[in-house]
Amino acid sequence: MLTVIEKNQAHFNFNGQTIQHGDPTIICGIVNVTPDSFSDGGMWFETQKAIDRAKELINQGCRMIDVGGESTRPGSTYVDIEEEIKRVVPVIRAIKKETDAIVSVDTWKSEVAKAAIDAGADIVNDITGLLGDPRMASVIAPSQAGAVVMINPVIVRPNHPSAKVFPQFGAEGVFTQNELERFAEMDEIELMEAYFKKSFEYAEAAGLSRDRLILDPGIGFGLTKKENFNLVKHAQLIHQWGYTCFLGVSRKRFIQNTLADAGYNIDTKTEEGFSLRDEASAALTAVASFMGVEVVRVHVGTEHHIASLIGNNIRMAETLEDINYGAYKAK
Repeated sequence: MLTVIEKNQAHFNFNGQTIQHGDPTIICGIVNVTPDSFSDGGMWFETQKAIDRAKELINQGCRMIDVGGESTRPGSTYVDIEEEIKRVVPVIRAIKKETDAIVSVDTWKSEVAKAAIDAGADIVNDITGLLGDPRMASVIAPSQAGAVVMINPVIVRPNHPSAKVFPQFGAEGVFTQNELERFAEMDEIELMEAYFKKSFEYAEAAGLSRDRLILDPGIGFGLTKKENFNLVKHAQLIHQWGYTCFLGVSRKRFIQNTLADAGYNIDTKTEEGFSLRDEASAALTAVASFMGVEVVRVHVGTEHHIASLIGNNIRMAETLEDINYGAYKAK
């Protein structure tokens, strides 16, 4: 069992703000400033289009915006640091200047994180859990920014069939060959705990306190369909360990596979296929909100915000106002 901050009192501190376990779920809208992201590559690649998209997501109910300048989908290619900075910094700066949204930068490179923090980013969303770039924790620590710490099965199970289609995410030498062999025998829950322990070691060495970390179980990264769903099912383990939870499930392949197995159209070149993928993703947001997941990362705002309202209201039913409804009026 992991060492907890304070059992049942999980909180996440960043830039003078706090997300507390038990709060309504926050919807985090994705703005990919990339030409090749798996579902919306090129749509927001120009700076002004990205800024406009961020404002649209905010109007749809997103309280947080996650800005990324490099696709991490299967088959994607590495983006040079200067190019990634060029993509994300103007967007972050504009969102912070023109809105009240929380802004995170989706990067595993410390130089990009530093530039984004200087531009006003509140959070660094690191899909390698501080392990891909050994300087990452040291860059975040002296700032007031928080960090999303995600487990990355691609790093710890590089030979797994589900991992081989992904690009490399650094982390050279972080784990020994013996550790990698041991990880290959672990189930996804054991793997999550082992990975977080290593991330905590890096954070502690850099002086990055654990109350500035929010944990992400790494849904969709080199995992099987069963493993993905089981990690969602057990996301509340993160709360039991004394941390808040960040969940990114929107449009992931295991969702599309579920729809396909049920006979639904998943051809995203059609309006129906594209829409059904977001409907299914929103269903998971409703479940996550009911479970008390603090932040859910999504591609569209309205559907997920509505789903979170329902999930939050079920979870927090005892606190809701009693409203007596009258009869329907005849038309």
